[in-house]
Amino acid sequence: MILKNMEHHRNSLKDALAKLPSFQPADFIWTEINRSLNEEPLQNALKSLPTQEPDDFIWENIENKIDGTKRKSKMWWYAAAMIFTIGFTGFLYNTNKSDSSISYSQEVIDSRLQTKKDPVTDQEYAKLVSYCEAETVVCNDKNFKRLKQEYETLRSATQELQRAMGNYNTEPELTRQFSIVEQEKAEVLNKMAKMI
Repeated sequence: MILKNMEHHRNSLKDALAKLPSFQPADFIWTEINRSLNEEPLQNALKSLPTQEPDDFIWENIENKIDGTKRKSKMWWYAAAMIFTIGFTGFLYNTNKSDSSISYSQEVIDSRLQTKKDPVTDQEYAKLVSYCEAETVVCNDKNFKRLKQEYETLRSATQELQRAMGNYNTEPELTRQFSIVEQEKAEVLNKMAKMI
């Protein structure tokens, strides 16, 4: 936001400067300025001004800063050249290897870490909902609706966990979380069944 405002002000200033009328002074004005600069009172005043010579350490500091910049620049180029050389050598070494080998391995899926795509609780929930549609009195109860909403939330959580696990779950922690959510779903399902 600040940069945008600065850019706006910079553009406004450029536009205002561009709109100013240009003025070229006449040649006699430049001649008069040149003559005034060469008059004797000004020349005498300039000669009487004191001269100031900086101390030697100031010049040394300036030289050191200039040399330091040159050294940093040289170091940067040296480092870049070394990296390039090492990288190129490594590339040549890897392409010239004649004893390349291919290997493969076989992984065994741990069936204890796999989950069913359609859990039993969801099948039972579908039966309960279809029964509930025939028995409308229970379905309209606000506690039943709250439990139904809670179950739907838990079901979306299990779907997210299944997506996170993928086809080949190798994370025991995800399996543990999945079984906890499934237990909670079963408890909610039992509460709903008791209401019917």
